[in-house]
Amino acid sequence: MTDAHTQKMNLHLAVSIPAHEPRETDPHYHLFNQAKARIKKQGLWKCIIDDDLCSGQPELHHSHIEFSQINNMDPAKVEQAFGLHFENDEEFQEWIESPGNLEVLCETHHRTRFGIHEIPAPLWETFRYRKTGTAPAAEVLKNE
Repeated sequence: MTDAHTQKMNLHLAVSIPAHEPRETDPHYHLFNQAKARIKKQGLWKCIIDDDLCSGQPELHHSHIEFSQINNMDPAKVEQAFGLHFENDEEFQEWIESPGNLEVLCETHHRTRFGIHEIPAPLWETFRYRKTGTAPAAEVLKNE
């Protein structure tokens, strides 16, 4: 049995962000806002993690394909992975802004030291199932 312990690691990423329209000028941005309104109307406008670390306002996170990566995606691979069928690129673009690719996270679980945009996926995924009050699998420590 390995005793519980904390270990630190340095993580340096080179992130490739392809060219993409700003959110506000994207012709599909209204679909994002429509999904947000439906989620709110259904009473689901709260962090899906819903634990003791939650704080800040709810935000919508692109859960499978980040908006900035849309131009590098192969719709056929997305169809295969999620059992979808797109008749054309427009339907693919619409799916990106649909509840199938969106989830509600609080600011903490979205963009902070406990956030999905900061912690590697295998460690962040454990936040979904963590017992309240236990140590999270990881947190980002910023250099001062």
